[in-house]
Amino acid sequence: MISKKKLLIFWAILLLGCNSTNLGNGIYLLEGDRVEDRIIVRCSGKNYGECVSGSYLIPRSYNEHFDKNGHYLEYVENTTSNKKWVIAKTYHIQEKRENYWIINKDFVITDMDCSKANCDSIIQNLVTGPMNLTEFENKKKVLNIELNFK
Repeated sequence: MISKKKLLIFWAILLLGCNSTNLGNGIYLLEGDRVEDRIIVRCSGKNYGECVSGSYLIPRSYNEHFDKNGHYLEYVENTTSNKKWVIAKTYHIQEKRENYWIINKDFVITDMDCSKANCDSIIQNLVTGPMNLTEFENKKKVLNIELNFK
């Protein structure tokens, strides 16, 4: 069953008009009409080859993307990926702060995994963040991630 939040995301994206960028392994950057619409999702629905719906990865949830009054809180400012990793920089509007994230794309989820546990929670465990710039650079060094923002 689709949750109310996922349904809202789906319709908002359809109504806003959506472009998606495939970051690999079912992970997409979704873009709407405004820069503040930008989120990274695990894609669960496509239309004409574009990802149009999915589960939040960055920001982690609808409530981290929008406040209770529907105002934007945080959005993806920049992202890049390679075969194993996605790195992202978000901007938190109210706190006027940049946050940094790492997603490990080196995973396989089977139907059996999804029947035993929530697939979204499995994927969320592969997301590290938010981090400040120093923490992010240190984590990239430890994980030997050689990606940089363009």
